[in-house]
Amino acid sequence: MNDQLKQELEWLRQRVAELEQAKNEWEQVKEALRESEERLRTIYETAQDSIFIKDRTLKYTRVNPAMEKLFGLPASKLVGLTDDDLFGKEAGAHIREMDSRVLKGEIVEEEHTKPVKGVPTTFHIIKVPMRDNSGEIIGLCGIARDITVRKRAEEALRESENRYRNIFESTTDALLIFNLDGVIVAANPTAYKMYGYQEDELIGLHAKKIVHPGYFHGFSNFRRNVNEHGRFYIDSINLRKDGTPFHIDMHGTSFTYHGKQHLLSVIRDVTERVKAENALRDSKLKIENLHKTARLLEACDSEEEVYRLTVKAAEEILELSMCTLDVVEGDKLVVKATSSNLPAEASKSIDLDIGLAGKTYRTGKTTVFGRMDEVPGARPTREDFKSGISAPIGGIGVFQVVSTKQDAFTEEDARLLELLLGHTAEAVKRICLQNKLKEQAIRDPMTGVYNRYYLNELLAQESARSKRYDCPIAFLMIDIDRFKEINDRFGHQMGDRVLRETAKLLEEQVRDSDIVVRYGGDEFLIILPETINEIDALKERIHKEAACHREVLKTLGFPITLSIGSAHWNPGDSDALEAILAEADRRMYKAKRRQEQGNQLR
Repeated sequence: MNDQLKQELEWLRQRVAELEQAKNEWEQVKEALRESEERLRTIYETAQDSIFIKDRTLKYTRVNPAMEKLFGLPASKLVGLTDDDLFGKEAGAHIREMDSRVLKGEIVEEEHTKPVKGVPTTFHIIKVPMRDNSGEIIGLCGIARDITVRKRAEEALRESENRYRNIFESTTDALLIFNLDGVIVAANPTAYKMYGYQEDELIGLHAKKIVHPGYFHGFSNFRRNVNEHGRFYIDSINLRKDGTPFHIDMHGTSFTYHGKQHLLSVIRDVTERVKAENALRDSKLKIENLHKTARLLEACDSEEEVYRLTVKAAEEILELSMCTLDVVEGDKLVVKATSSNLPAEASKSIDLDIGLAGKTYRTGKTTVFGRMDEVPGARPTREDFKSGISAPIGGIGVFQVVSTKQDAFTEEDARLLELLLGHTAEAVKRICLQNKLKEQAIRDPMTGVYNRYYLNELLAQESARSKRYDCPIAFLMIDIDRFKEINDRFGHQMGDRVLRETAKLLEEQVRDSDIVVRYGGDEFLIILPETINEIDALKERIHKEAACHREVLKTLGFPITLSIGSAHWNPGDSDALEAILAEADRRMYKAKRRQEQGNQLR
């Protein structure tokens, strides 16, 4: 680079620096120009102002990205254009006149309005001549700053002092103007109303007087943020004149007021928004915890466990301190679980056709009531119950919540409770289905007693119990006499009926702890824990009851008789249970042969 070009470049740098110092907007360019030629190229690429170069024919030969953005055209389309192409002939003529002065060696600076994309746009423009190594002017370089907004703002500011005052006075946000020491020098009516002060009482107060002590970190912090970032935004808690705290968000910025720098704060009372956000956050947390409860409900093995977990979740997650869970049994709603805070006398089983609970079950709709007189059908068990929720649990029951306060519950409470109860209903249905499937797997579909497939598990359970308590087990092996004849003479439907009647008879004659199993086609096994001496009496009862069934099955023409063989097992016996069952089976067949011989003699 020759000395003359270096001198001109240095002169350009100095000129830009002077403009930056004058306008307070060119500091970055000034610093960049000082650093290096590489920095200059960086500024060229990143500058917010449009930078361009024209040749002596006044065609654009180079433009920076800012100019591309301004015209919405890439450099490839801008290069080669003239100002007539960009702004029209009338504006182009004025620009050529200014450019011609630059090509004669002048440095030209002016403000000019040109149409850009059909919109009048005001620019502050500086143009300098560009020379080759010999010093001959080969074109010009220009910098154009779009000052349209600033010009409009300045004009609006000059014309709208009264309008500004009206805005300041009427805005719904509180406006406070602080001097640099943090003292309030101006406030709008909304600020007085928001903070609870009379007119002019705010003037002269320091910022720390209106900010909660836990949120005040010194006014210098506020001022520093404004100086460093141009703006300041915080969420905070302020204090009213009476000391009442309230949530605000505040935007702060620096501006000139009465010729001096001040700080303007725009303050909005967001107490209701914060409450709503907190409520939403709480609701989200409750829903997340309810989903965790749903996973626990999915792991429950019994309805009782589901009911206890549901009430616990209602207490701990939904914060419903007094509640009851009732399930339909027959024509009643029967209490299955209650919260720890609910008095015992406050939860009673009721008929399905009465009260709010019955209505809730019948309609399948949730009721939220703030006062008892809102639900004429309600029958509170205590006089101090004032409000509540009654919600259905699918088609299985009703969940009710009460409070001693009026209007204690919201629709949100009801919605979350319904979410919980939906999971409860699904868990109960799952358990019922599992139990049904299990029953189907271990029960004989014909007679309803346990089937042969379940026998091994029953024997394992009873032998373990027998060993634990050192008590015997008795076995009765029972066969229906002449069963093949019944099937052959009267058909299998009659045979099935005889099987069902026999199973029913056996279950009616044994204890709840005794177990009846359909062992084979017409054979039944009875397992009698802790029994030895009572076997003969039981056999006698069974024979007697079987004889009575000829009245029920009188179409047979002969009585139903049973052949019974018995055996017992002690925990100390060396024989396996299978051997004991085989012994009972042999004795049963021995009894059967005696019965057949007796029938032949008759």
